[in-house]
Amino acid sequence: MNKFRNIKAKVVVLFSVVMIVFTATLLLTVYVSERDRLLEIELEKSTEISITHAKILNQEISKYITMLKMLSGAPQLKDESPSNIVQHLIRLVDISDGDFINAVYVDSDLNLIDAKGGSTKVTHPLFLKGDQWLNKEFNITVPIMSAFEDAPVIMVVVPIRNLDKNWIGTIAAAVPLGVISSKLSSIKLTKGSFAWLADANGVIVSHPNKNAVMSVNLEVAEDLGFPGFYKIFEQTKTQNSGFGQYQDTNINQTKIVTFSKIENLPGWTLFVTTNESEIFQDIYSMLYDILIITVVLVLVFLLLISRLSNRITQPIIKLTEEVKAGVDNRHRTLGIIDTDDEIGQLSRVFSETIGKINLHTNHLEKLVEQRTAEVTSRNIMLSKQNDQLEQLASKDSLTGLYNRRAFTTLVEKEVSRARRHNLPVTLVVLDIDHFKKINDQFGHSVGDDVLCRIAKELTQATRKENTICRWGGEEFVILVPEANSDLVFQQIEHIRSNMLTLNFDPVDSLTFSAGMATLLSGESFPQWFHRADKALYEAKSCGRNRTVVS
Repeated sequence: MNKFRNIKAKVVVLFSVVMIVFTATLLLTVYVSERDRLLEIELEKSTEISITHAKILNQEISKYITMLKMLSGAPQLKDESPSNIVQHLIRLVDISDGDFINAVYVDSDLNLIDAKGGSTKVTHPLFLKGDQWLNKEFNITVPIMSAFEDAPVIMVVVPIRNLDKNWIGTIAAAVPLGVISSKLSSIKLTKGSFAWLADANGVIVSHPNKNAVMSVNLEVAEDLGFPGFYKIFEQTKTQNSGFGQYQDTNINQTKIVTFSKIENLPGWTLFVTTNESEIFQDIYSMLYDILIITVVLVLVFLLLISRLSNRITQPIIKLTEEVKAGVDNRHRTLGIIDTDDEIGQLSRVFSETIGKINLHTNHLEKLVEQRTAEVTSRNIMLSKQNDQLEQLASKDSLTGLYNRRAFTTLVEKEVSRARRHNLPVTLVVLDIDHFKKINDQFGHSVGDDVLCRIAKELTQATRKENTICRWGGEEFVILVPEANSDLVFQQIEHIRSNMLTLNFDPVDSLTFSAGMATLLSGESFPQWFHRADKALYEAKSCGRNRTVVS
């Protein structure tokens, strides 16, 4: 009965799992759709913020330019009266509400006067003069170190022109980076967001992290632990506004960033960065509430399913017990569940079916015994045929020696064994002298007989541990394990001498040439065979009927 209860439990668990998977899929679908929607809304909002505040920052720069243009048209500046120039510069700094820390005037000879009464000669390469001001109404530099204040500033510069519109001087104001940072910090952003600024060279000029200001270039952001930011930086080169996503590996967070160009700061970009986790915080809370409700509903469904399954499974359990008893005892009649529903019909079908199965089983058992005997007989026959096929595949059909393919496999095994146990092994390549003349003079039938006699003599004259192969034509190869060249040389010479005394009628006499080589450390089989074959060639070159050691 416990087994049947386990089946019931499995049904309940399976149904519950299906519900949980379905609910989880639904939650995931909702999460993905809401996540994308929230991300899209946040990106639109953040992009609008970056564009709006880029415009505000642009208006601030426009105000600076307007103030400088008003002063550049003052007649006192063109009269070049130093006292008047300094007064106007002081007034310019005063009306800037602290945005300018200094103002300077530069004449056509590059003499500079600042609002603090200091003077010097202009040498900075970013300073524009003469024709460089052609068609330019203003210029704003990248951050530079001020000659009068030991801090980085941007210089807002406008030209002074005469009545002929020719450049006769320059008026400029120094704006500290701190002023830019304070204006950025006043931007109202969502939780987890901050605004920052990069100049035309990609150098960060304003950022909540003071260590990054004037020390980090966006070109190398990925090297500093911000993978994915380089693609965003590349967008800023071709787009006026946009967005992207990157990973901050320093704190293991994904961040969303939007950007907008600043019109009066050519190449400068305003960025707004937001932690991705902050964007999705609301949806996480919503999903948590949904999950709690889902768990409660699943528990309620489990209770209902458990009670409902009891009504359904009890007849099935009874039917299962009857079927099991009928299977265990072929002579037992299966009890029938007397109901008009599907289970009652199934019970009657089972009773009829099991009766037929019992009859058929007896017949099958006899048939299986007969078939088993037939299969066993055929397996024995097949094994013998396989042995014959293997023999044919590995042996030369004429001489009965190993063929080249089988020999190569045996050589690899013997070489591995020799190297594993540090044993010598020698290879002999043997070739019948003037065999072509035998074929030409006596015919191929005699030649085949000679090959068979040679194979027989080699087999009888060498150890059973040796492996002999007909390599091809009249060439034979002998693998001699656990023997060096000196020992094998004596054996081959004995065989060669004995060959002269044998009768190969109708051939008058028969000799062979041989080359041998002992395996070297680290040597491959092709290299080893080549040395032995080269020794054979040397034996033939020296007059045949001899053995040469490599």
